[in-house]
Amino acid sequence: MGYRRRKKRHYIPRGYIYIAVGMLAVMLLIGGAYYIKKYAPTKEHMELSDYFTNSHDNEAVVILNGEYKTVSEEESAGYAIVKNDNVYLEIGFVKEYLDDGYVYDPTEITLRYATDSEIYTATVGSSDYTIDKSNNSLGHEVMLAQDGTVYIATDYMKLLTDFDCMYYSSPDRVFVNTVGYECSLGQIKHKSQIRKLNGPKSPVLEDTTKGEVLYVLRDTGKWSFVISEKGVMGYIKNSAFSLNDDENYVVAASLPERNYKHISAGKDIALLWHQVTSQAANGDIANILSNCGKVTVMSPTWFYLNDNKGGIASIASSSYVSVCHANNVQVWGLISNLEDDSVDTTTVLNTTSARDTLVNNLIAQAITYGLDGINIDIEQLSGAAADGYIQFIKELSIKCEKNDIVLSVDNYVPTASSAIYSRAEQAKYADYVVIMGYDEHYGGSEEAGSVASLDWVKQGVEDTVSEVPAEQVILGMPFYCRVWEVASDGSVSSTAYGMNAIQSYLKTNGVTTNWDETEGQYYGEYTKGDTTYKIWVEDETSIEEKLKVMKEAGLAGGAFWKKGFDSTGVWNIIAKYF
Repeated sequence: MGYRRRKKRHYIPRGYIYIAVGMLAVMLLIGGAYYIKKYAPTKEHMELSDYFTNSHDNEAVVILNGEYKTVSEEESAGYAIVKNDNVYLEIGFVKEYLDDGYVYDPTEITLRYATDSEIYTATVGSSDYTIDKSNNSLGHEVMLAQDGTVYIATDYMKLLTDFDCMYYSSPDRVFVNTVGYECSLGQIKHKSQIRKLNGPKSPVLEDTTKGEVLYVLRDTGKWSFVISEKGVMGYIKNSAFSLNDDENYVVAASLPERNYKHISAGKDIALLWHQVTSQAANGDIANILSNCGKVTVMSPTWFYLNDNKGGIASIASSSYVSVCHANNVQVWGLISNLEDDSVDTTTVLNTTSARDTLVNNLIAQAITYGLDGINIDIEQLSGAAADGYIQFIKELSIKCEKNDIVLSVDNYVPTASSAIYSRAEQAKYADYVVIMGYDEHYGGSEEAGSVASLDWVKQGVEDTVSEVPAEQVILGMPFYCRVWEVASDGSVSSTAYGMNAIQSYLKTNGVTTNWDETEGQYYGEYTKGDTTYKIWVEDETSIEEKLKVMKEAGLAGGAFWKKGFDSTGVWNIIAKYF
Protein backbone atom coordinates (compact mmCIF):
# COMPACT_ATOMS: atom_id res chain seq x y z
CA MET A 1 0.00 0.00 0.00
CA GLY A 2 1.42 3.38 -1.10
CA TYR A 3 1.45 6.72 0.67
CA ARG A 4 0.86 10.45 -0.24
CA ARG A 5 3.56 12.90 0.26
CA ARG A 6 2.38 15.73 2.43
CA LYS A 7 2.84 19.22 0.85
CA LYS A 8 4.75 21.76 2.79
CA ARG A 9 2.68 24.83 3.72
CA HIS A 10 4.09 28.37 3.42
CA TYR A 11 2.92 30.87 5.98
CA ILE A 12 2.85 34.69 5.40
CA PRO A 13 3.79 36.46 8.52
CA ARG A 14 0.90 38.38 9.96
CA GLY A 15 2.98 41.54 10.11
CA TYR A 16 3.36 41.50 6.33
CA ILE A 17 -0.41 41.35 5.91
CA TYR A 18 -0.86 44.36 8.14
CA ILE A 19 1.70 46.27 6.11
CA ALA A 20 -0.01 45.40 2.81
CA VAL A 21 -3.43 46.40 4.09
CA GLY A 22 -2.01 49.60 5.40
CA MET A 23 -0.33 50.40 2.09
CA LEU A 24 -3.57 49.71 0.22
CA ALA A 25 -5.47 51.98 2.57
CA VAL A 26 -2.92 54.73 2.05
CA MET A 27 -3.18 54.29 -1.71
CA LEU A 28 -6.96 54.48 -1.51
CA LEU A 29 -6.75 57.58 0.61
CA ILE A 30 -4.31 59.23 -1.77
CA GLY A 31 -6.42 58.25 -4.76
CA GLY A 32 -9.60 59.45 -3.12
CA ALA A 33 -8.03 62.71 -2.16
CA TYR A 34 -6.75 63.15 -5.70
CA TYR A 35 -10.20 62.30 -7.09
CA ILE A 36 -11.88 64.73 -4.70
CA LYS A 37 -9.36 67.41 -5.51
CA LYS A 38 -9.78 66.88 -9.20
CA TYR A 39 -13.51 66.30 -9.53
CA ALA A 40 -15.33 67.52 -6.45
CA PRO A 41 -16.90 71.02 -6.74
CA THR A 42 -14.95 73.81 -5.14
CA LYS A 43 -16.54 75.81 -2.38
CA GLU A 44 -14.33 78.82 -3.07
CA HIS A 45 -16.38 82.03 -3.42
CA MET A 46 -15.50 85.01 -5.58
CA GLU A 47 -16.40 88.53 -4.50
CA LEU A 48 -18.89 90.12 -6.89
CA SER A 49 -16.82 93.29 -6.83
CA ASP A 50 -13.99 91.29 -8.41
CA TYR A 51 -16.34 90.15 -11.15
CA PHE A 52 -18.26 93.39 -11.74
CA THR A 53 -15.35 95.82 -11.61
CA ASN A 54 -15.84 99.59 -11.43
CA SER A 55 -13.20 102.30 -11.75
CA HIS A 56 -15.00 105.04 -9.83
CA ASP A 57 -17.10 105.12 -6.67
CA ASN A 58 -20.35 106.00 -8.43
CA GLU A 59 -19.74 104.03 -11.60
CA ALA A 60 -21.92 101.08 -12.56
CA VAL A 61 -21.11 98.13 -14.77
CA VAL A 62 -23.43 97.77 -17.78
CA ILE A 63 -24.63 94.45 -19.14
CA LEU A 64 -26.39 94.92 -22.49
CA ASN A 65 -28.63 92.08 -23.69
CA GLY A 66 -26.64 89.67 -21.55
CA GLU A 67 -23.25 90.95 -22.73
CA TYR A 68 -20.81 92.52 -20.30
CA LYS A 69 -19.85 95.89 -21.87
CA THR A 70 -16.21 96.43 -21.07
CA VAL A 71 -14.93 99.99 -21.18
CA SER A 72 -11.78 100.22 -23.28
CA GLU A 73 -8.60 101.83 -22.04
CA GLU A 74 -9.16 104.71 -24.49
CA GLU A 75 -12.46 105.53 -22.84
CA SER A 76 -11.97 107.58 -19.69
CA ALA A 77 -15.51 107.16 -18.38
CA GLY A 78 -17.87 104.28 -17.78
CA TYR A 79 -21.17 103.58 -19.47
CA ALA A 80 -23.27 104.25 -16.36
CA ILE A 81 -23.16 106.08 -13.06
CA VAL A 82 -25.46 106.02 -10.03
CA LYS A 83 -26.50 108.94 -7.85
CA ASN A 84 -28.98 108.49 -4.98
CA ASP A 85 -30.04 105.16 -6.48
CA ASN A 86 -30.87 106.87 -9.77
CA VAL A 87 -29.17 105.31 -12.79
CA TYR A 88 -27.67 107.43 -15.57
CA LEU A 89 -26.43 106.08 -18.90
CA GLU A 90 -23.61 107.64 -20.90
CA ILE A 91 -25.00 109.48 -23.94
CA GLY A 92 -22.68 107.79 -26.44
CA PHE A 93 -23.82 104.40 -25.19
CA VAL A 94 -27.45 105.52 -25.41
CA LYS A 95 -27.10 106.75 -28.99
CA GLU A 96 -25.22 103.68 -30.17
CA TYR A 97 -27.35 100.98 -28.56
CA LEU A 98 -30.72 102.39 -27.48
CA ASP A 99 -31.88 105.49 -29.35
CA ASP A 100 -29.98 107.85 -31.65
CA GLY A 101 -32.61 110.54 -31.23
CA TYR A 102 -30.91 112.26 -28.30
CA VAL A 103 -28.94 115.31 -29.44
CA TYR A 104 -26.61 117.04 -27.00
CA ASP A 105 -25.28 120.57 -27.39
CA PRO A 106 -22.12 120.93 -25.27
CA THR A 107 -21.91 124.70 -25.76
CA GLU A 108 -25.28 125.25 -24.12
CA ILE A 109 -25.26 121.97 -22.08
CA THR A 110 -28.68 121.20 -23.55
CA LEU A 111 -30.24 117.89 -24.51
CA ARG A 112 -32.93 117.75 -27.19
CA TYR A 113 -35.24 114.98 -28.32
CA ALA A 114 -38.03 115.16 -30.89
CA THR A 115 -40.93 112.73 -30.86
CA ASP A 116 -43.44 112.66 -33.72
CA SER A 117 -45.11 115.82 -32.44
CA GLU A 118 -43.22 117.28 -29.45
CA ILE A 119 -39.79 118.58 -28.58
CA TYR A 120 -38.23 117.67 -25.21
CA THR A 121 -35.52 119.92 -23.77
CA ALA A 122 -33.34 119.38 -20.70
CA THR A 123 -30.11 120.86 -19.35
CA VAL A 124 -27.25 119.40 -17.34
CA GLY A 125 -27.74 119.58 -13.57
CA SER A 126 -31.41 120.54 -13.67
CA SER A 127 -34.36 118.38 -12.64
CA ASP A 128 -36.66 120.44 -14.87
CA TYR A 129 -37.38 119.80 -18.52
CA THR A 130 -39.80 121.15 -21.09
CA ILE A 131 -42.12 119.50 -23.57
CA ASP A 132 -42.48 122.21 -26.20
CA LYS A 133 -43.27 125.14 -23.88
CA SER A 134 -44.71 123.07 -21.00
CA ASN A 135 -42.59 122.92 -17.82
CA ASN A 136 -42.07 119.58 -16.05
CA SER A 137 -39.89 118.14 -13.29
CA LEU A 138 -38.25 114.73 -12.97
CA GLY A 139 -37.60 115.13 -9.25
CA HIS A 140 -33.84 114.72 -9.68
CA GLU A 141 -31.28 115.74 -12.27
CA VAL A 142 -32.22 114.77 -15.82
CA MET A 143 -28.55 114.82 -16.82
CA LEU A 144 -25.23 114.69 -15.05
CA ALA A 145 -21.78 115.64 -16.27
CA GLN A 146 -18.75 113.79 -14.93
CA ASP A 147 -15.16 113.86 -16.18
CA GLY A 148 -16.26 115.58 -19.37
CA THR A 149 -18.91 112.95 -20.07
CA VAL A 150 -22.68 113.43 -20.09
CA TYR A 151 -25.10 110.90 -18.61
CA ILE A 152 -28.90 110.73 -18.99
CA ALA A 153 -31.26 109.52 -16.27
CA THR A 154 -32.88 106.21 -17.24
CA ASP A 155 -36.27 107.25 -15.85
CA TYR A 156 -36.18 110.32 -18.14
CA MET A 157 -35.28 108.09 -21.04
CA LYS A 158 -38.25 105.87 -20.24
CA LEU A 159 -40.47 108.78 -21.28
CA LEU A 160 -39.03 108.61 -24.77
CA THR A 161 -37.37 105.27 -25.43
CA ASP A 162 -38.51 101.68 -25.04
CA PHE A 163 -36.01 99.49 -23.16
CA ASP A 164 -35.74 97.51 -19.93
CA CYS A 165 -33.33 98.41 -17.16
CA MET A 166 -32.59 96.57 -13.89
CA TYR A 167 -30.23 98.01 -11.29
CA TYR A 168 -28.42 96.15 -8.49
CA SER A 169 -26.08 97.58 -5.88
CA SER A 170 -22.99 96.28 -4.07
CA PRO A 171 -21.41 96.43 -6.56
CA ASP A 172 -23.38 98.79 -8.79
CA ARG A 173 -24.45 97.09 -12.01
CA VAL A 174 -27.13 97.77 -14.58
CA PHE A 175 -28.73 95.23 -16.87
CA VAL A 176 -30.01 96.97 -20.01
CA ASN A 177 -32.13 95.09 -22.54
CA THR A 178 -33.40 96.45 -25.84
CA VAL A 179 -36.80 95.95 -27.45
CA GLY A 180 -37.06 92.50 -28.96
CA TYR A 181 -34.49 90.94 -26.66
CA GLU A 182 -35.67 87.55 -25.46
CA CYS A 183 -34.43 84.71 -23.27
CA SER A 184 -35.81 81.69 -21.45
CA LEU A 185 -36.95 81.76 -17.83
CA GLY A 186 -35.98 79.07 -15.36
CA GLN A 187 -36.46 78.19 -11.70
CA ILE A 188 -34.00 76.66 -9.23
CA LYS A 189 -35.02 73.12 -8.19
CA HIS A 190 -32.65 72.78 -5.24
CA LYS A 191 -29.73 74.53 -3.64
CA SER A 192 -26.91 75.05 -6.10
CA GLN A 193 -24.29 77.54 -7.18
CA ILE A 194 -23.77 80.05 -9.96
CA ARG A 195 -20.12 79.95 -10.93
CA LYS A 196 -17.86 82.22 -12.92
CA LEU A 197 -17.16 79.55 -15.53
CA ASN A 198 -18.93 76.35 -16.59
CA GLY A 199 -17.11 73.89 -14.39
CA PRO A 200 -17.17 72.69 -10.77
CA LYS A 201 -13.74 74.12 -10.08
CA SER A 202 -14.73 77.64 -11.04
CA PRO A 203 -15.32 79.96 -8.06
CA VAL A 204 -18.85 80.47 -6.78
CA LEU A 205 -20.57 83.81 -7.40
CA GLU A 206 -23.89 83.01 -5.75
CA ASP A 207 -25.37 80.21 -3.66
CA THR A 208 -28.83 79.87 -5.12
CA THR A 209 -31.98 78.90 -3.25
CA LYS A 210 -34.89 76.73 -4.29
CA GLY A 211 -37.52 78.63 -6.26
CA GLU A 212 -35.20 81.43 -7.38
CA VAL A 213 -35.91 82.74 -10.88
CA LEU A 214 -33.22 82.59 -13.55
CA TYR A 215 -32.89 84.34 -16.89
CA VAL A 216 -31.37 81.61 -19.07
CA LEU A 217 -29.28 83.15 -21.82
CA ARG A 218 -27.65 80.11 -23.42
CA ASP A 219 -27.15 76.39 -22.94
CA THR A 220 -23.54 75.24 -23.18
CA GLY A 221 -24.16 71.51 -22.69
CA LYS A 222 -24.24 70.42 -19.06
CA TRP A 223 -24.20 74.04 -17.92
CA SER A 224 -26.10 77.19 -18.86
CA PHE A 225 -25.14 80.85 -18.76
CA VAL A 226 -27.71 82.65 -16.63
CA ILE A 227 -28.57 85.81 -14.75
CA SER A 228 -30.22 85.37 -11.38
CA GLU A 229 -32.98 87.49 -9.94
CA LYS A 230 -30.31 88.87 -7.59
CA GLY A 231 -28.38 90.28 -10.53
CA VAL A 232 -25.59 87.68 -10.62
CA MET A 233 -24.48 86.36 -14.00
CA GLY A 234 -22.54 83.17 -14.55
CA TYR A 235 -22.91 79.43 -15.12
CA ILE A 236 -25.07 76.87 -13.37
CA LYS A 237 -25.59 73.14 -13.89
CA ASN A 238 -28.60 72.35 -16.06
CA SER A 239 -29.67 69.74 -13.52
CA ALA A 240 -30.09 72.46 -10.90
CA PHE A 241 -32.99 74.25 -12.55
CA SER A 242 -36.02 73.68 -14.74
CA LEU A 243 -37.18 75.80 -17.66
CA ASN A 244 -40.56 77.49 -17.71
CA ASP A 245 -41.64 76.18 -21.09
CA ASP A 246 -44.72 78.35 -21.29
CA GLU A 247 -43.05 81.65 -20.39
CA ASN A 248 -40.11 83.65 -21.74
CA TYR A 249 -38.63 86.99 -20.81
CA VAL A 250 -39.29 89.38 -23.72
CA VAL A 251 -38.67 93.13 -23.92
CA ALA A 252 -41.72 94.60 -25.63
CA ALA A 253 -42.44 98.17 -26.70
CA SER A 254 -44.69 99.90 -24.20
CA LEU A 255 -44.66 103.53 -25.31
CA PRO A 256 -47.43 104.69 -27.67
CA GLU A 257 -46.60 104.04 -31.31
CA ARG A 258 -45.49 107.22 -33.03
CA ASN A 259 -47.65 108.65 -35.76
CA TYR A 260 -45.59 110.67 -38.21
CA LYS A 261 -47.95 112.89 -40.17
CA HIS A 262 -47.29 114.18 -43.67
CA ILE A 263 -48.87 116.96 -45.66
CA SER A 264 -49.64 116.04 -49.27
CA ALA A 265 -48.98 118.48 -52.09
CA GLY A 266 -51.13 116.43 -54.46
CA LYS A 267 -50.22 113.95 -57.17
CA ASP A 268 -47.64 114.43 -59.91
CA ILE A 269 -45.67 117.24 -58.31
CA ALA A 270 -43.74 119.27 -60.89
CA LEU A 271 -41.38 121.58 -59.02
CA LEU A 272 -39.31 124.24 -60.73
CA TRP A 273 -36.41 125.81 -58.88
CA HIS A 274 -36.21 129.50 -59.61
CA GLN A 275 -32.86 131.08 -58.81
CA VAL A 276 -33.72 134.54 -57.57
CA THR A 277 -30.84 136.84 -56.65
CA SER A 278 -32.69 140.16 -56.21
CA GLN A 279 -36.12 141.54 -55.42
CA ALA A 280 -36.37 142.77 -59.00
CA ALA A 281 -36.13 139.21 -60.31
CA ASN A 282 -39.37 138.35 -58.51
CA GLY A 283 -41.29 140.60 -60.89
CA ASP A 284 -40.96 138.20 -63.81
CA ILE A 285 -42.99 135.40 -62.22
CA ALA A 286 -46.09 135.88 -64.38
CA ASN A 287 -44.04 135.53 -67.56
CA ILE A 288 -42.23 132.50 -66.15
CA LEU A 289 -45.46 130.69 -65.33
CA SER A 290 -46.86 131.35 -68.80
CA ASN A 291 -43.90 129.49 -70.31
CA CYS A 292 -43.64 126.53 -67.92
CA GLY A 293 -46.60 124.34 -68.75
CA LYS A 294 -47.46 121.87 -66.01
CA VAL A 295 -45.51 123.35 -63.08
CA THR A 296 -47.35 122.82 -59.79
CA VAL A 297 -44.71 124.19 -57.40
CA MET A 298 -42.30 127.11 -57.71
CA SER A 299 -39.32 127.06 -55.37
CA PRO A 300 -37.58 130.45 -55.41
CA THR A 301 -34.15 130.74 -53.78
CA TRP A 302 -35.25 133.41 -51.34
CA PHE A 303 -33.48 132.57 -48.08
CA TYR A 304 -29.95 131.83 -46.96
CA LEU A 305 -28.02 131.62 -43.70
CA ASN A 306 -26.30 134.93 -43.01
CA ASP A 307 -24.88 134.53 -39.48
CA ASN A 308 -23.94 131.86 -36.97
CA LYS A 309 -26.94 132.55 -34.73
CA GLY A 310 -29.69 131.31 -37.05
CA GLY A 311 -30.27 134.58 -38.87
CA ILE A 312 -31.39 134.44 -42.50
CA ALA A 313 -31.40 136.84 -45.41
CA SER A 314 -34.69 137.09 -47.30
CA ILE A 315 -35.80 138.46 -50.65
CA ALA A 316 -39.31 136.97 -50.42
CA SER A 317 -42.16 138.67 -52.27
CA SER A 318 -45.87 138.70 -51.47
CA SER A 319 -46.80 139.60 -55.04
CA TYR A 320 -44.78 136.63 -56.33
CA VAL A 321 -46.81 134.32 -54.08
CA SER A 322 -50.07 135.97 -55.12
CA VAL A 323 -49.37 135.45 -58.82
CA CYS A 324 -48.46 131.79 -58.23
CA HIS A 325 -51.59 131.15 -56.19
CA ALA A 326 -53.72 132.80 -58.85
CA ASN A 327 -52.33 130.19 -61.25
CA ASN A 328 -52.89 127.29 -58.81
CA VAL A 329 -49.15 126.98 -58.24
CA GLN A 330 -47.71 126.47 -54.76
CA VAL A 331 -44.63 128.32 -53.50
CA TRP A 332 -41.96 126.50 -51.50
CA GLY A 333 -39.33 129.01 -50.42
CA LEU A 334 -35.79 127.60 -50.56
CA ILE A 335 -33.25 128.05 -47.75
CA SER A 336 -29.58 127.57 -48.63
CA ASN A 337 -26.31 127.59 -46.74
CA LEU A 338 -23.96 128.31 -49.65
CA GLU A 339 -24.26 132.06 -50.22
CA ASP A 340 -22.37 133.47 -47.22
CA ASP A 341 -18.89 132.03 -46.67
CA SER A 342 -18.64 133.60 -43.22
CA VAL A 343 -21.40 131.33 -41.87
CA ASP A 344 -20.39 128.05 -40.24
CA THR A 345 -23.28 125.70 -40.93
CA THR A 346 -22.08 123.23 -38.31
CA THR A 347 -22.22 125.87 -35.58
CA VAL A 348 -25.72 126.94 -36.58
CA LEU A 349 -27.11 123.40 -36.65
CA ASN A 350 -25.37 122.13 -33.51
CA THR A 351 -26.14 125.14 -31.30
CA THR A 352 -29.59 124.80 -29.75
CA SER A 353 -30.43 128.51 -29.61
CA ALA A 354 -29.18 129.12 -33.17
CA ARG A 355 -31.18 126.17 -34.46
CA ASP A 356 -34.28 127.48 -32.67
CA THR A 357 -33.76 130.92 -34.20
CA LEU A 358 -33.35 129.45 -37.68
CA VAL A 359 -36.54 127.38 -37.33
CA ASN A 360 -38.52 130.33 -35.97
CA ASN A 361 -37.23 132.64 -38.71
CA LEU A 362 -38.28 130.21 -41.43
CA ILE A 363 -41.74 129.68 -39.95
CA ALA A 364 -42.16 133.45 -39.57
CA GLN A 365 -41.23 134.01 -43.23
CA ALA A 366 -43.59 131.29 -44.38
CA ILE A 367 -46.48 132.77 -42.42
CA THR A 368 -45.69 136.37 -43.39
CA TYR A 369 -45.57 135.63 -47.11
CA GLY A 370 -48.21 132.93 -47.22
CA LEU A 371 -45.82 130.21 -48.39
CA ASP A 372 -47.17 126.74 -49.00
CA GLY A 373 -43.88 125.09 -48.16
CA ILE A 374 -40.20 125.32 -47.30
CA ASN A 375 -37.47 123.62 -49.33
CA ILE A 376 -34.27 122.82 -47.42
CA ASP A 377 -31.07 122.94 -49.48
CA ILE A 378 -28.28 122.40 -46.95
CA GLU A 379 -25.25 121.14 -48.86
CA GLN A 380 -21.61 120.23 -48.17
CA LEU A 381 -22.54 119.12 -44.68
CA SER A 382 -19.69 118.06 -42.40
CA GLY A 383 -19.85 114.85 -40.39
CA ALA A 384 -19.74 116.92 -37.19
CA ALA A 385 -23.09 118.50 -38.13
CA ALA A 386 -24.96 115.22 -38.68
CA ASP A 387 -26.85 115.23 -35.36
CA GLY A 388 -27.67 118.92 -35.49
CA TYR A 389 -28.85 118.66 -39.09
CA ILE A 390 -31.35 115.87 -38.54
CA GLN A 391 -32.54 117.55 -35.33
CA PHE A 392 -33.11 120.72 -37.36
CA ILE A 393 -35.24 118.77 -39.84
CA LYS A 394 -37.24 117.23 -36.98
CA GLU A 395 -37.82 120.47 -35.11
CA LEU A 396 -38.71 122.39 -38.28
CA SER A 397 -41.03 119.61 -39.43
CA ILE A 398 -43.00 119.62 -36.18
CA LYS A 399 -43.58 123.37 -36.45
CA CYS A 400 -44.34 123.14 -40.18
CA GLU A 401 -46.98 120.50 -39.55
CA LYS A 402 -48.64 122.67 -36.91
CA ASN A 403 -48.78 125.56 -39.40
CA ASP A 404 -49.82 123.49 -42.44
CA ILE A 405 -46.53 124.16 -44.24
CA VAL A 406 -45.09 121.50 -46.55
CA LEU A 407 -41.48 120.58 -45.77
CA SER A 408 -39.21 119.19 -48.50
CA VAL A 409 -35.51 118.38 -48.17
CA ASP A 410 -32.98 118.26 -50.99
CA ASN A 411 -30.55 115.34 -50.91
CA TYR A 412 -27.58 114.08 -52.86
CA VAL A 413 -27.83 110.79 -54.69
CA PRO A 414 -27.06 108.22 -51.93
CA THR A 415 -23.38 107.52 -51.36
CA ALA A 416 -21.36 106.46 -48.33
CA SER A 417 -20.35 110.07 -47.69
CA SER A 418 -23.95 111.35 -47.83
CA ALA A 419 -25.22 108.83 -45.25
CA ILE A 420 -24.89 111.58 -42.62
CA TYR A 421 -28.02 113.18 -44.12
CA SER A 422 -30.07 110.28 -42.64
CA ARG A 423 -32.65 110.05 -45.43
CA ALA A 424 -34.69 107.36 -43.64
CA GLU A 425 -35.01 109.57 -40.56
CA GLN A 426 -35.78 112.59 -42.73
CA ALA A 427 -38.65 110.67 -44.30
CA LYS A 428 -40.37 110.23 -40.94
CA TYR A 429 -40.59 113.98 -40.49
CA ALA A 430 -40.28 115.77 -43.82
CA ASP A 431 -43.15 115.54 -46.29
CA TYR A 432 -40.88 115.07 -49.31
CA VAL A 433 -37.32 113.98 -49.93
CA VAL A 434 -35.92 115.44 -53.15
CA ILE A 435 -33.12 113.66 -55.02
CA MET A 436 -30.70 116.09 -56.62
CA GLY A 437 -30.24 113.78 -59.60
CA TYR A 438 -27.42 115.77 -61.15
CA ASP A 439 -23.79 116.74 -60.59
CA GLU A 440 -22.61 113.18 -61.17
CA HIS A 441 -19.74 115.13 -62.69
CA TYR A 442 -19.53 118.76 -61.59
CA GLY A 443 -17.37 121.83 -62.03
CA GLY A 444 -14.67 120.54 -59.70
CA SER A 445 -14.54 116.98 -61.05
CA GLU A 446 -11.13 115.65 -62.00
CA GLU A 447 -12.46 113.87 -65.05
CA ALA A 448 -14.98 114.65 -67.75
CA GLY A 449 -18.36 112.97 -67.65
CA SER A 450 -22.11 113.30 -67.74
CA VAL A 451 -23.94 115.58 -65.35
CA ALA A 452 -26.64 112.93 -64.98
CA SER A 453 -26.18 109.65 -66.87
CA LEU A 454 -29.24 107.42 -66.99
CA ASP A 455 -27.84 104.43 -65.07
CA TRP A 456 -26.51 106.76 -62.39
CA VAL A 457 -29.95 108.36 -62.01
CA LYS A 458 -31.64 104.94 -61.91
CA GLN A 459 -29.28 103.77 -59.17
CA GLY A 460 -29.84 106.98 -57.20
CA VAL A 461 -33.60 106.45 -57.31
CA GLU A 462 -33.30 102.77 -56.38
CA ASP A 463 -31.03 103.55 -53.43
CA THR A 464 -33.24 106.37 -52.22
CA VAL A 465 -36.50 104.40 -52.29
CA SER A 466 -34.77 101.67 -50.29
CA GLU A 467 -34.75 104.24 -47.45
CA VAL A 468 -37.69 106.50 -48.28
CA PRO A 469 -41.25 105.57 -49.39
CA ALA A 470 -41.55 106.22 -53.13
CA GLU A 471 -44.62 108.40 -52.62
CA GLN A 472 -42.44 110.85 -50.67
CA VAL A 473 -39.63 111.02 -53.24
CA ILE A 474 -39.25 113.74 -55.87
CA LEU A 475 -36.62 113.25 -58.58
CA GLY A 476 -34.59 116.35 -59.39
CA MET A 477 -33.43 116.62 -63.01
CA PRO A 478 -31.01 119.05 -64.72
CA PHE A 479 -31.84 121.52 -67.47
CA TYR A 480 -28.10 121.93 -68.05
CA CYS A 481 -25.00 120.05 -69.13
CA ARG A 482 -21.30 120.81 -69.28
CA VAL A 483 -18.80 121.34 -72.05
CA TRP A 484 -15.63 119.68 -70.88
CA GLU A 485 -12.21 120.89 -71.98
CA VAL A 486 -9.62 118.14 -71.69
CA ALA A 487 -6.08 119.47 -72.13
CA SER A 488 -3.19 117.45 -73.53
CA ASP A 489 -1.77 117.06 -70.02
CA GLY A 490 -5.04 115.43 -68.88
CA SER A 491 -6.31 118.37 -66.84
CA VAL A 492 -10.01 119.19 -67.19
CA SER A 493 -12.27 122.18 -66.80
CA SER A 494 -15.87 122.76 -67.72
CA THR A 495 -18.58 125.34 -68.37
CA ALA A 496 -22.30 124.84 -67.74
CA TYR A 497 -24.78 125.41 -70.57
CA GLY A 498 -28.58 125.48 -70.52
CA MET A 499 -30.63 123.59 -73.09
CA ASN A 500 -30.93 126.34 -75.68
CA ALA A 501 -27.35 127.46 -75.15
CA ILE A 502 -25.87 123.99 -75.71
CA GLN A 503 -27.71 123.58 -79.00
CA SER A 504 -26.30 126.89 -80.18
CA TYR A 505 -22.83 125.80 -79.04
CA LEU A 506 -23.02 122.53 -80.96
CA LYS A 507 -24.19 124.28 -84.09
CA THR A 508 -21.57 127.03 -83.89
CA ASN A 509 -18.74 124.52 -83.44
CA GLY A 510 -20.08 122.00 -85.95
CA VAL A 511 -20.28 119.21 -83.40
CA THR A 512 -22.05 116.00 -84.44
CA THR A 513 -23.69 114.05 -81.63
CA ASN A 514 -24.75 110.40 -81.40
CA TRP A 515 -27.18 108.73 -79.06
CA ASP A 516 -25.58 106.78 -76.22
CA GLU A 517 -28.06 104.18 -74.99
CA THR A 518 -26.21 103.54 -71.75
CA GLU A 519 -25.83 107.20 -70.82
CA GLY A 520 -29.34 108.05 -72.01
CA GLN A 521 -27.93 111.14 -73.74
CA TYR A 522 -26.52 112.41 -77.00
CA TYR A 523 -22.72 112.60 -76.91
CA GLY A 524 -20.34 114.62 -79.04
CA GLU A 525 -16.72 115.67 -79.01
CA TYR A 526 -14.21 117.56 -81.12
CA THR A 527 -10.60 118.67 -80.93
CA LYS A 528 -9.24 122.14 -81.32
CA GLY A 529 -5.52 122.61 -80.99
CA ASP A 530 -4.29 120.55 -78.03
CA THR A 531 -7.70 120.51 -76.36
CA THR A 532 -10.47 117.93 -76.70
CA TYR A 533 -14.02 119.09 -76.02
CA LYS A 534 -16.52 116.53 -74.70
CA ILE A 535 -20.26 117.07 -74.31
CA TRP A 536 -22.94 114.84 -72.80
CA VAL A 537 -26.05 116.71 -73.89
CA GLU A 538 -29.12 117.31 -71.75
CA ASP A 539 -32.13 117.93 -73.95
CA GLU A 540 -35.77 116.94 -74.35
CA THR A 541 -34.83 113.33 -75.14
CA SER A 542 -32.53 112.81 -72.14
CA ILE A 543 -35.04 114.45 -69.80
CA GLU A 544 -37.75 112.12 -71.06
CA GLU A 545 -35.60 109.11 -70.19
CA LYS A 546 -35.36 110.41 -66.64
CA LEU A 547 -39.09 111.12 -66.51
CA LYS A 548 -39.66 107.46 -67.42
CA VAL A 549 -37.54 106.46 -64.41
CA MET A 550 -39.65 108.75 -62.23
CA LYS A 551 -42.90 107.19 -63.45
CA GLU A 552 -41.70 103.58 -63.32
CA ALA A 553 -40.54 104.03 -59.70
CA GLY A 554 -43.90 105.50 -58.65
CA LEU A 555 -42.35 108.69 -57.30
CA ALA A 556 -44.30 111.70 -56.06
CA GLY A 557 -43.03 113.78 -58.95
CA GLY A 558 -40.11 115.62 -60.46
CA ALA A 559 -38.11 118.77 -59.85
CA PHE A 560 -36.03 120.75 -62.33
CA TRP A 561 -32.92 122.87 -61.91
CA LYS A 562 -33.32 125.54 -62.95
CA LYS A 563 -35.52 128.18 -64.61
CA GLY A 564 -33.45 129.88 -67.30
CA PHE A 565 -31.74 126.68 -68.40
CA ASP A 566 -34.97 125.24 -69.85
CA SER A 567 -36.28 125.19 -73.40
CA THR A 568 -39.78 125.42 -74.82
CA GLY A 569 -39.53 121.88 -76.10
CA VAL A 570 -38.70 120.35 -72.73
CA TRP A 571 -41.96 121.63 -71.22
CA ASN A 572 -43.90 119.84 -73.94
CA ILE A 573 -42.16 116.61 -72.93
CA ILE A 574 -42.71 117.24 -69.20
CA ALA A 575 -46.43 117.84 -69.83
CA LYS A 576 -46.76 114.23 -71.06
CA TYR A 577 -45.78 112.90 -67.61
CA PHE A 578 -47.86 115.16 -65.37
